[in-house]
Amino acid sequence: MSLDPFFIYWCIAVIVIGIITTVMRGSSAVTKRLSALVGSFGWEAPRRIWWNGAWRGRWRGFPVELRHIGRQKNVPERLVLTVSATSPARVSVSRRGGFLSKPLALFGPPLVEPMNLANREQYWIRSDELALVERLFSRADVAPEFERNLISKFDAVKLQTNRLRIVRAVDDRNVKQRFNRPLIKFGRDYELIETIASEEWKLAVAIIEALGLRGYEAG
Repeated sequence: MSLDPFFIYWCIAVIVIGIITTVMRGSSAVTKRLSALVGSFGWEAPRRIWWNGAWRGRWRGFPVELRHIGRQKNVPERLVLTVSATSPARVSVSRRGGFLSKPLALFGPPLVEPMNLANREQYWIRSDELALVERLFSRADVAPEFERNLISKFDAVKLQTNRLRIVRAVDDRNVKQRFNRPLIKFGRDYELIETIASEEWKLAVAIIEALGLRGYEAG
């Protein structure tokens, strides 16, 4: 018995609509959570960017953005915080996860080891200027914030000459273990998203204040 092609197309359309509706509902829920968060961070005039769902605003004169990115193949769900800030040198920090996690020396600033960071062997730290890194970690509240934010191999803190960017994985195995979350969970963990976003923001503020950074405006 052959099926009516129209019936097949109708079933496919229903499935596609169902998937789109589910994704939109999840995205809407995340948007509402992020809206409340950026308000608690003290952002001025926060607004949602429709094409990527990010929230943008200003904080102490700094242009800021918080964006949620869903899972993409082998890359986990992430939160990306960006602060447009002027820096005299580049700094990149990520957690060591074995030989394959070592950054390629041919690209970017060289690896450095700040002597005033007690657990420096846990991180890959790169910078054009070692003195800037040591200045960053000279404040007692900075190292604990890095410890809280760098959990997964996907987590990274990158300070460039025109912006500070912090990336955090949400549904990564190591992250779930750190927060005592079940490894398999259907649907988004909104409480975890809020926690991670708050930790990102605390780290960003600590970095800005430790280095005395100023806002960057694109010409």
